[in-house]
Amino acid sequence: MADIPVWFERNLGLLSAAQQQTLGRSRVAVIGCGGLGGYLVEELVRLGVGRLHLFDPDTFSPTNINRQLLAVQATLGRPKAEVAAERAAAIHPCTATRVFPTDFRRADDEALRVDVVVDCLDAIPARRDLAARCRTLDLPLVHGAVTGWYGQVGVQRPGDDLLDRLYPERTVRPAAAPPPVLACTVAVVASLQAAETLKLLLGLPSPLVNSWLHIDLRDCSIERMG
Repeated sequence: MADIPVWFERNLGLLSAAQQQTLGRSRVAVIGCGGLGGYLVEELVRLGVGRLHLFDPDTFSPTNINRQLLAVQATLGRPKAEVAAERAAAIHPCTATRVFPTDFRRADDEALRVDVVVDCLDAIPARRDLAARCRTLDLPLVHGAVTGWYGQVGVQRPGDDLLDRLYPERTVRPAAAPPPVLACTVAVVASLQAAETLKLLLGLPSPLVNSWLHIDLRDCSIERMG
Protein backbone atom coordinates (compact mmCIF):
# COMPACT_ATOMS: atom_id res chain seq x y z
CA MET A 1 0.00 0.00 0.00
CA ALA A 2 1.25 3.46 -0.97
CA ASP A 3 3.53 5.10 1.57
CA ILE A 4 2.76 2.50 4.27
CA PRO A 5 5.64 0.11 5.03
CA VAL A 6 4.70 -3.53 4.68
CA TRP A 7 5.18 -4.25 8.38
CA PHE A 8 2.24 -1.97 9.23
CA GLU A 9 -0.21 -3.39 6.68
CA ARG A 10 -2.00 -5.50 9.29
CA ASN A 11 -2.73 -2.31 11.26
CA LEU A 12 -4.79 -1.04 8.32
CA GLY A 13 -8.51 -1.61 8.51
CA LEU A 14 -8.37 -0.73 12.18
CA LEU A 15 -6.25 2.33 11.40
CA SER A 16 -6.54 4.35 8.21
CA ALA A 17 -3.50 5.07 6.07
CA ALA A 18 -3.68 8.69 7.26
CA GLN A 19 -3.72 7.58 10.91
CA GLN A 20 -0.76 5.28 10.31
CA GLN A 21 1.13 8.21 8.80
CA THR A 22 0.20 10.33 11.83
CA LEU A 23 1.75 7.71 14.08
CA GLY A 24 4.89 7.85 11.98
CA ARG A 25 5.17 11.57 12.74
CA SER A 26 4.41 11.16 16.45
CA ARG A 27 6.81 11.41 19.38
CA VAL A 28 6.42 9.61 22.70
CA ALA A 29 8.56 9.78 25.83
CA VAL A 30 8.80 6.50 27.73
CA ILE A 31 9.85 7.22 31.31
CA GLY A 32 11.30 3.98 32.61
CA CYS A 33 12.40 1.16 30.29
CA GLY A 34 12.18 -1.81 32.65
CA GLY A 35 8.96 -3.75 33.28
CA LEU A 36 6.16 -1.62 31.86
CA GLY A 37 8.54 0.32 29.64
CA GLY A 38 9.98 -2.72 27.92
CA TYR A 39 6.59 -4.05 26.86
CA LEU A 40 5.44 -0.55 25.95
CA VAL A 41 8.40 0.10 23.66
CA GLU A 42 7.72 -3.21 21.91
CA GLU A 43 4.10 -2.28 21.23
CA LEU A 44 4.65 1.35 20.26
CA VAL A 45 7.29 0.33 17.72
CA ARG A 46 4.99 -2.30 16.22
CA LEU A 47 2.16 0.26 16.07
CA GLY A 48 4.46 2.51 14.03
CA VAL A 49 5.21 5.42 16.36
CA GLY A 50 7.93 7.41 14.64
CA ARG A 51 10.11 8.62 17.52
CA LEU A 52 10.67 7.42 21.06
CA HIS A 53 12.55 9.29 23.78
CA LEU A 54 13.72 6.60 26.20
CA PHE A 55 14.54 7.55 29.79
CA ASP A 56 16.06 5.24 32.41
CA PRO A 57 19.17 5.64 34.58
CA ASP A 58 19.20 1.96 35.61
CA THR A 59 20.82 -1.23 34.31
CA PHE A 60 19.32 -4.71 34.09
CA SER A 61 19.85 -7.06 37.03
CA PRO A 62 19.02 -10.76 37.51
CA THR A 63 15.92 -9.95 39.58
CA ASN A 64 14.41 -8.16 36.56
CA ILE A 65 14.17 -11.33 34.49
CA ASN A 66 10.87 -12.58 35.92
CA ARG A 67 8.85 -9.65 34.50
CA GLN A 68 10.93 -7.38 32.25
CA LEU A 69 10.75 -8.26 28.57
CA LEU A 70 14.18 -6.82 27.74
CA ALA A 71 15.95 -8.47 30.68
CA VAL A 72 17.74 -11.56 29.35
CA GLN A 73 21.10 -13.13 30.13
CA ALA A 74 22.84 -11.09 27.46
CA THR A 75 21.52 -7.73 28.71
CA LEU A 76 22.33 -8.09 32.41
CA GLY A 77 24.37 -5.12 33.58
CA ARG A 78 23.52 -3.06 30.50
CA PRO A 79 21.63 0.27 30.50
CA LYS A 80 17.90 -0.28 30.14
CA ALA A 81 17.29 2.70 27.84
CA GLU A 82 20.09 1.62 25.51
CA VAL A 83 18.78 -1.95 25.32
CA ALA A 84 15.28 -0.63 24.59
CA ALA A 85 16.63 1.43 21.69
CA GLU A 86 18.41 -1.61 20.29
CA ARG A 87 15.21 -3.64 20.51
CA ALA A 88 13.31 -0.94 18.63
CA ALA A 89 15.92 -0.93 15.85
CA ALA A 90 15.79 -4.72 15.62
CA ILE A 91 12.03 -4.69 14.92
CA HIS A 92 12.07 -2.26 11.97
CA PRO A 93 13.89 0.92 10.89
CA CYS A 94 10.92 3.30 11.00
CA THR A 95 11.14 4.24 14.68
CA ALA A 96 13.91 6.65 15.63
CA THR A 97 15.04 6.67 19.25
CA ARG A 98 16.82 9.06 21.58
CA VAL A 99 18.42 7.49 24.63
CA PHE A 100 18.52 9.35 27.94
CA PRO A 101 20.31 7.13 30.50
CA THR A 102 19.42 9.54 33.28
CA ASP A 103 16.63 10.46 35.65
CA PHE A 104 13.99 12.44 33.74
CA ARG A 105 14.16 15.09 36.47
CA ARG A 106 17.66 15.97 35.24
CA ALA A 107 16.57 16.32 31.61
CA ASP A 108 15.88 19.70 30.06
CA ASP A 109 12.51 20.61 28.58
CA GLU A 110 13.75 19.96 25.04
CA ALA A 111 14.12 16.25 25.86
CA LEU A 112 10.41 16.18 26.68
CA ARG A 113 9.22 17.93 23.52
CA VAL A 114 6.90 15.07 22.61
CA ASP A 115 3.22 14.45 21.95
CA VAL A 116 2.59 12.04 24.84
CA VAL A 117 4.56 11.07 27.96
CA VAL A 118 4.13 7.58 29.41
CA ASP A 119 4.80 6.88 33.09
CA CYS A 120 6.50 3.50 33.50
CA LEU A 121 8.11 4.39 36.81
CA ASP A 122 8.15 2.32 39.99
CA ALA A 123 8.26 4.98 42.72
CA ILE A 124 5.42 7.26 43.81
CA PRO A 125 7.51 10.41 44.43
CA ALA A 126 8.95 10.16 40.91
CA ARG A 127 5.45 9.69 39.47
CA ARG A 128 4.23 12.82 41.24
CA ASP A 129 7.23 14.76 39.95
CA LEU A 130 6.58 13.53 36.41
CA ALA A 131 2.91 14.52 36.61
CA ALA A 132 3.88 17.99 37.79
CA ARG A 133 6.42 18.33 34.96
CA CYS A 134 3.79 17.32 32.41
CA ARG A 135 1.36 19.90 33.79
CA THR A 136 4.04 22.58 33.47
CA LEU A 137 4.80 21.55 29.88
CA ASP A 138 1.10 21.08 28.99
CA LEU A 139 1.64 17.44 28.01
CA PRO A 140 -0.74 14.47 28.31
CA LEU A 141 0.51 11.70 30.60
CA VAL A 142 -0.41 8.02 30.49
CA HIS A 143 0.13 6.50 33.94
CA GLY A 144 0.67 2.83 34.76
CA ALA A 145 1.51 0.94 37.94
CA VAL A 146 1.66 -2.73 38.94
CA THR A 147 1.97 -4.88 42.04
CA GLY A 148 1.30 -8.59 42.30
CA TRP A 149 -1.85 -9.48 40.36
CA TYR A 150 -3.04 -5.88 40.31
CA GLY A 151 -2.45 -2.81 38.21
CA GLN A 152 -3.82 0.57 37.27
CA VAL A 153 -3.79 2.73 34.17
CA GLY A 154 -4.86 6.36 33.97
CA VAL A 155 -4.68 9.36 31.69
CA GLN A 156 -3.80 12.82 32.98
CA ARG A 157 -4.60 15.41 30.34
CA PRO A 158 -3.18 18.94 30.43
CA GLY A 159 -4.65 20.82 33.37
CA ASP A 160 -5.76 17.66 35.20
CA ASP A 161 -4.55 16.50 38.62
CA LEU A 162 -4.96 12.73 38.30
CA LEU A 163 -1.67 11.71 39.89
CA ASP A 164 -2.19 14.04 42.84
CA ARG A 165 -5.55 12.38 43.46
CA LEU A 166 -4.13 8.89 43.06
CA TYR A 167 -1.13 9.61 45.27
CA PRO A 168 -1.88 12.40 47.78
CA GLU A 169 1.36 13.74 49.22
CA ARG A 170 0.42 12.74 52.76
CA THR A 171 0.17 9.07 51.72
CA VAL A 172 3.59 8.86 50.07
CA ARG A 173 5.88 6.61 52.09
CA PRO A 174 9.19 4.99 51.12
CA ALA A 175 8.69 1.34 50.13
CA ALA A 176 10.13 -1.12 52.65
CA ALA A 177 11.10 -3.50 49.83
CA PRO A 178 10.26 -3.93 46.14
CA PRO A 179 6.84 -5.60 45.87
CA PRO A 180 6.43 -8.93 44.06
CA VAL A 181 5.21 -8.49 40.49
CA LEU A 182 4.13 -11.01 37.85
CA ALA A 183 5.00 -10.76 34.16
CA CYS A 184 1.36 -11.25 33.16
CA THR A 185 0.29 -8.20 35.17
CA VAL A 186 3.04 -6.07 33.65
CA ALA A 187 2.12 -7.12 30.11
CA VAL A 188 -1.59 -6.34 30.57
CA VAL A 189 -1.00 -2.92 32.10
CA ALA A 190 1.59 -1.97 29.48
CA SER A 191 -0.80 -2.98 26.69
CA LEU A 192 -3.53 -0.77 28.16
CA GLN A 193 -1.01 2.07 28.35
CA ALA A 194 -0.14 1.50 24.69
CA ALA A 195 -3.84 1.62 23.76
CA GLU A 196 -4.38 4.91 25.62
CA THR A 197 -1.24 6.36 24.06
CA LEU A 198 -2.52 5.37 20.61
CA LYS A 199 -5.85 7.12 21.27
CA LEU A 200 -4.13 10.30 22.40
CA LEU A 201 -1.82 10.38 19.38
CA LEU A 202 -4.72 9.92 16.97
CA GLY A 203 -7.24 12.12 18.80
CA LEU A 204 -9.56 9.17 19.43
CA PRO A 205 -12.10 9.34 22.29
CA SER A 206 -11.41 7.54 25.55
CA PRO A 207 -13.44 7.25 28.76
CA LEU A 208 -10.23 7.81 30.74
CA VAL A 209 -10.46 11.57 31.18
CA ASN A 210 -8.77 12.38 34.49
CA SER A 211 -9.75 8.88 35.63
CA TRP A 212 -8.17 5.46 35.83
CA LEU A 213 -8.69 1.71 35.51
CA HIS A 214 -8.14 -0.74 38.34
CA ILE A 215 -7.10 -4.16 37.00
CA ASP A 216 -7.43 -7.34 39.06
CA LEU A 217 -6.12 -10.40 37.22
CA ARG A 218 -7.07 -12.73 40.07
CA ASP A 219 -10.77 -12.26 39.41
CA CYS A 220 -10.43 -11.04 35.80
CA SER A 221 -11.96 -7.63 36.50
CA ILE A 222 -11.30 -4.13 35.20
CA GLU A 223 -13.08 -1.24 36.92
CA ARG A 224 -13.05 2.42 35.90
CA MET A 225 -12.48 4.77 38.82
CA GLY A 226 -12.44 8.51 39.45
